[in-house]
Order: sequence, then structure tokens, then C-alpha cells
Amino acid sequence: MHSLQLVSNNQQKIQPSKQKMLDNARVLAMESILSGEPLDKSVQRLTLALDKILECSLCQVLLLTKRAPHFKPLGHAAVHFNPFITKAIEAYFCVKHINAQNHDLNKEMVISADVTLTEIWPAILQHSEMQEIRANWTLPLVSVGGVAVGLVSVFFNKVKSPTNEDLAILQQAGRTIAALIAHSKSKTQELTKRVKLHQQLTTKQNELDETHSILKKALAQRSEVQSQVIELENMASLGTMMSSLTHEMNTPIGISITAASYLADLQHAALLKLQNEQLKKSELETYFQDSAEASKIIARNLSRAEELIKTFKQLSVDQHSQDLRAFDLCDYVFEVLLTLKPHLKASRHGFCIDIQSELMLVSNPGALSQILINLIMNSVQHAFPHGVRGRITIKARIHEAGGQRHLQLDYLDNGIGMSESTIENIYKPFFTLARETGGTGLGMHICNNIVMKVLRGNIDCISALGKGVHFSINFPLK
Repeated sequence: MHSLQLVSNNQQKIQPSKQKMLDNARVLAMESILSGEPLDKSVQRLTLALDKILECSLCQVLLLTKRAPHFKPLGHAAVHFNPFITKAIEAYFCVKHINAQNHDLNKEMVISADVTLTEIWPAILQHSEMQEIRANWTLPLVSVGGVAVGLVSVFFNKVKSPTNEDLAILQQAGRTIAALIAHSKSKTQELTKRVKLHQQLTTKQNELDETHSILKKALAQRSEVQSQVIELENMASLGTMMSSLTHEMNTPIGISITAASYLADLQHAALLKLQNEQLKKSELETYFQDSAEASKIIARNLSRAEELIKTFKQLSVDQHSQDLRAFDLCDYVFEVLLTLKPHLKASRHGFCIDIQSELMLVSNPGALSQILINLIMNSVQHAFPHGVRGRITIKARIHEAGGQRHLQLDYLDNGIGMSESTIENIYKPFFTLARETGGTGLGMHICNNIVMKVLRGNIDCISALGKGVHFSINFPLK
């Protein structure tokens, strides 16, 4: 909080009425500037008081400036005085009060009891005569720190020399005006700093807002791309099942085609013999026996193909549906393994399914199939060195927790295991140690999302290098 103090009185005694008038003006001026009013309005309270006390024609305060002209009028003089003040600044004050050598303001008071006798006054004689100016007293305004900040100049329409009382009054007013100017400059500097700081903060905030907007857009784009990649990964999982189905169906359909062709040959041969009346009873019996066997082979293999199609259809529907349904967990795990059979044949890894038969669940089978496919394919592709026959174990049991049934699903392999840093990053999207072999780093991210968001459960991984992996999945059942 800035404060101003009244300037103590000069030792020269001033008439009480004049002193009171001056003190009142000084108090009002300082209260005015402390309340936030403009400097020129505060100074004008003093200049108007000086007009009355000194009985002058004009009391003008001039601020020292760094640019030409070197003085700027402060306060509002009568309009008809403006041309005179402008000319006086240019031709009189700048010459009389500015040191020609260092361009500093002279700190001596200049008294011109008769301006017509001043050697430099003729330059403004015409303007002064128009305003009937005959005398001028000019006092430098010096701050407490000794810095000259301007002038207070009093003009009279008659020849007049100041008395000691006049000088005391002018000096008191000058000190107060200098204090007002210093306070105003301090406030201006503080305001400038605040404005600059506000501008800097605004700029920083705008930069932060822009950065936030860019990051928000980037995150939205990343989320969109990630969703698209995850969908492609899910489609790839479906493609894996499709290729498995195609491979598995080749056998029963091929056998059926062969059996049908064999049956057609039997029928053709029997028909020829019948037409030539060469068909024997024993040959007819053989024909019926072979036809029955071929029909059984066709029916059995077509039934097998039908079951494969149903399995594929159910698994593909499950993967694209969030619907709950009842299913036998053990049978469902075997169906998932069946769809992966062509991918598992070459590796010849062993599977141990430790799940109670006829374990019925009401849950999301598609979510489980996607989890199992990702875990199994991860083990096949990454857990076992080439040529090594591994072992994969899948266990499941139901337990009570918090008054609700939960399924505990454990997936284990005896492969090469994972380091601590890999386990820490395994669920992050696009994290993979097999980028060069086509790994996307989305398999375990998808598993984690399915367990947490679809099944509303949790998944934990326990592993160490050379110790295989153990994924523990726990989720509530309906």
C-alpha cells in the first residue's frame, strides 16, 4: 500500500488563512491520488489553490519528458492559454531550464519579476502579450531522491517579485507536487508490471490451452486408431478360426466326396450287370453292404462337417456379441482348441484341461474364447523355442466371494517366461518384444480390456525368466 505524507511547513511563517487553504488543497490532492484518481486531477487541486493564494493568472505544472519537447503540461489550463504554454515550452522553458551540456533539468528557481527584461523572452513576446503575462516564477520539482521531475511555473499579469511568504508557499506546494508525481510514477510502474505479468500469464495460458487442445485431439485420434487396430486384431482372431475351420473341414468333406464317388461307381456297375442280366445274388448282397457302408461314411463325415460349422458359427457369433448365455465350460474350451488345431498340429504342444465336466456357466463365452485364443497363440508363438514341445495347462473352478459366485481361470505354460519389466508393460497397447516377427502388442491389451470391462474381473500375471507364465483370471458369474 502506497502512502503519502504531508510536507512539513517551511520555517517562514505563512498567514494562517493561506496556510489552511494550502494544507486543505494538499490533503485533498493526496487523498485524490491515493483513491486512484488521475495525476493531473490531483495536481489541479493544488494549482487552483495557488492561483487564489498567490493571485496569479496561471499556475502550470510541467513534467520533464525524455523526448522533445522536454516538458509536457500537466493539468487542464484554460483553453486560451494552450498556445502560449506550447510556445513557452519550446522557446523559453527548454532553453532556460535545460542544461545545454548534459540536457539535465536545472535545479535552481528562476524568478522573472518582469519578463520583458529577460533576454530570451522576446521569442514568445507576442504570445505573452496576448495573455497579458508580465511576471513568471518557476520552481524545479525535485523528488525526495534528488531527481528533478519537472517544473511548477506561476504567471502574473503584472510585474511582481515574490516575498519570502510567497516563496515558502510555492516551495511547500512544489514538494507536495513532486511527491504526487513520484507516487504516480510508482503506481504506473507497478501497474505496468502487473499488466505485463497478466499478458505473460495470458500468453502462457493460451499456449497451455492450445497444447491441451492438441493433446486432446491427439488422444482422440490415438483412441480412434487404437479402436480400429483392436477391431482388426479381433478380426484376425476370427480369421484364425476361419482358417482352422477350412483346414478341419477338408478331411470330412474330402472323405464324403470319395465315398459318394465310390457309391456312384457301385451303383453304375450293379446297373450294368442288371441290364445285361448278369447280376448274381451274391453280387447284389455285396452291393447293398458296400452301399450301406459308403452311406454311413458319408453321413458320419457330413455330420462331422456340420458340427464344425456349428462350432465356428457359435464362436464367431460369441466374439461379436456381448450377450450372456449358458454353456458348458469344458466343452467350450475344447471347441476353442478345435478351432486352433491346424496351428497347434505343427508344434505338437501338450494340453492339460483341468476343468470339471458339465461345469455350466452363465457368462459371455465370446469374451472367454478371445482370451483363450490370445493366451494360447502367445504361448505357441513366443513361449517355446523352435522344436521344443511345451505344455499348456488350463484350469477352472468356481468359488464364493462376497456372497457371489466367481470363476477362477488359470492359464499356465512351461515356456521361457518373462522378465519383470515385460510383466510391468505387458498390458500396455502396442507393447511387444516381437515386432520384427509381426507382433502388434495388442493381444494382452485386448485380454486385459475384456477381463476388466466385459467380464468385470481382474487378471494377474506371475512369471520369471525360465519359469513359464501363470495368468490368473477371476470374474463374477451371473
